[in-house]
Amino acid sequence: MSRIAALQLPTLSMSEARIDYYLRVLKDKNASLALLGEYVLNSFFTELKEMPRAMINEQISHKKALMSELARKYEITIIAPIILPKKDGFIKTCAIFDPIQTKFYEQNLLINYDHWDERGFFANSCASVKIPIFTHKKLKFGVIFGFEAHFDLFWEQILREKVDVVLVPSASTFSSNGRWEKLLEIRAFLNHCYILRANRVGRAKFSISSEFYGDSFIVGPSGEIDDRLRNEEGILLCDIDKERILNARKTWKFGENLAHLHDLDQNR
Repeated sequence: MSRIAALQLPTLSMSEARIDYYLRVLKDKNASLALLGEYVLNSFFTELKEMPRAMINEQISHKKALMSELARKYEITIIAPIILPKKDGFIKTCAIFDPIQTKFYEQNLLINYDHWDERGFFANSCASVKIPIFTHKKLKFGVIFGFEAHFDLFWEQILREKVDVVLVPSASTFSSNGRWEKLLEIRAFLNHCYILRANRVGRAKFSISSEFYGDSFIVGPSGEIDDRLRNEEGILLCDIDKERILNARKTWKFGENLAHLHDLDQNR
């Protein structure tokens, strides 16, 4: 068994007290990995539009240094979306802070809705699809942003590479939690994996003021939600059982059949 956790939080202030407290609790509970939701380390992008660039850069620099320090202090790997400066703009990335080093991955696909236009704000320019995939405690992890979780292309790579646990940081609102349950339950079943979703809480302004509802949850390889939080700040501890993953792969063989389909397609 390996223990991981989702931290369900609003945007963190510049003070380190709150995140230090939660990571200390995770250390005491023997969790080795923590997932944060989107816009927890940074203000929401609609709020960033109103902030001076110098203030945004200060927020970024502080949070990068703090997360690196806390990963070393508590010997824990922290997975967290974070905004980084790029030329005259900013890019939206996922950071993997571990006790030794930090890696950043640009989000591949950004929301482009009229009321939620991240693509119009950020300067992401991915030339190819690249999912962060890494090994931790003998398990293979992948990270897919909330919006990306809607697209088959990302999940084909997850299935092909036999990822054990998919981490989904999100910032969801507008009473969408029922859709998220259905989406990630079927994705976990079809991809023989656990899916841990960390959704943020708190408020942000669009054309109207909106509340992020939390509801972080863990889905098992059978496609059923094993545990969840509700709408308040807190910790979701999750024990990952590799045997459940192996049994699902052996029973349903979706990964094996995907490889077979690719072979057939190449022979056409």
